[in-house]
Amino acid sequence: MEKSNQTIFSFKQVLLIALVAGTLDGLAAVIFLGKMNFMGVFQYISSAIMGPNAFAGGTKTALIGLAFHYFIAFCFTLIFTIASIKTPVLRKNIILSGVIYGIIVWTIMTLLIVPLTKIPAAPFHYERAILNAVILIFCIGLPISYLTARKF
Repeated sequence: MEKSNQTIFSFKQVLLIALVAGTLDGLAAVIFLGKMNFMGVFQYISSAIMGPNAFAGGTKTALIGLAFHYFIAFCFTLIFTIASIKTPVLRKNIILSGVIYGIIVWTIMTLLIVPLTKIPAAPFHYERAILNAVILIFCIGLPISYLTARKF
């Protein structure tokens, strides 16, 4: 079936794409950054809004962090979907769009979002920054770009 010139927005599709990207990113964070510490990774995310008390909150704060993680993935998916509907070239250049979007997401999270949270500032480490950027390229940028091009 050929796509028409007019793209129809589907909230359900955005939600499904966000679920895929958020799951990939969450798994990568647990495996590569958290060394298989699910609770620690998602308590760290919840500490963005709860501060250090998040680490003493057990499963409850880990689940809050998980929900917050998926909310962020949904927001980035929604932004890319709207941009790709308005700029079809993003859907035509899937790999380039995905790589660039992953880098944009890393930049926004690292330089804007995280500094505005209750997470304490940490020294910059090139290796960790590169790993985080690669994770966001492969787990957020590319899946969102690919799935958006297929669904919209």
